[in-house]
Amino acid sequence: MLDTIAIIDYPAQTALVEYHSVAGDFGYFLKGHNRIYNFYNFLGYPSLFGDGVDLWPISTWRPYINSRVNQPAPFTLGMTGNYSASTNTGTITASYQNDSTAAITGRVYFVITEDSLYHQDPNGHAWHNHMARDMLPDETGELVTINPGQTLDISRNFTIDAAWNEEKCYIVTWIQAAAPSRNVYQAGEIEVMDLVVSIEENNNNGIQQWSVTLVNNPSSADNIRFALSIPQGTPYGIEIFDAIGRKITEINGTILNDREIVSCNLNHDNNSHASAGVYFYRFMSPVHQANGKIIVR
Repeated sequence: MLDTIAIIDYPAQTALVEYHSVAGDFGYFLKGHNRIYNFYNFLGYPSLFGDGVDLWPISTWRPYINSRVNQPAPFTLGMTGNYSASTNTGTITASYQNDSTAAITGRVYFVITEDSLYHQDPNGHAWHNHMARDMLPDETGELVTINPGQTLDISRNFTIDAAWNEEKCYIVTWIQAAAPSRNVYQAGEIEVMDLVVSIEENNNNGIQQWSVTLVNNPSSADNIRFALSIPQGTPYGIEIFDAIGRKITEINGTILNDREIVSCNLNHDNNSHASAGVYFYRFMSPVHQANGKIIVR
């Protein structure tokens, strides 16, 4: 049983969370059972839920998902957190920013998934990907209303069971409308092991997590600035994509200070200006990864 979580404007990705909702199924757990039965009021085996739509036949899956991914999202989503491999515990924080001009109400969910599980089912299915393992803290989610321009941070503590492969585990979050539409407004995922980040002691004997943020958003095409809080000497890359996934530019460098500003120009070599609209960035380094939305005006 699959429940689609469309990652709209979270560049070019869609997460599929597989729920085994009937007792006796491989991977069954009660929260997953309740999520399907209580939220969708469905007591059978759908093939795939796209938002609130039971999609069948299989040929309808790709067109539906592509159409949803290509719809602009009213939210920008960022995910940060930490994870201790020694205690198998961590914290995940999702930051939902309402980019629209209207207040939006929905439920925010968190689920731990595990990938690449082999189990031969009676129907012939053997490999199970992004299978739901736990919901944080439960399947009911949190009802929120986010006003225009507001950013809401929601945090959850989590534990990776010793029976799971932590290197194959992900945290998925999404915000979803209630029935009848059940539209997923925005979603994202992050690998649990990506949350094992380097930290440094500060003068107050606390800890600081590495981060990447946009200084100016909305931005002008010739002055996009990133504030990097990354260890000195760390190599990094920033890729920027347009709304259909084409790479517009790439910046590579090495952090000279623990905190610095990196500027980017999207204008073309022939001096023509980049079009106004929504762009996406992906930051990569050995100690921290991040991605998000850039609004160019």
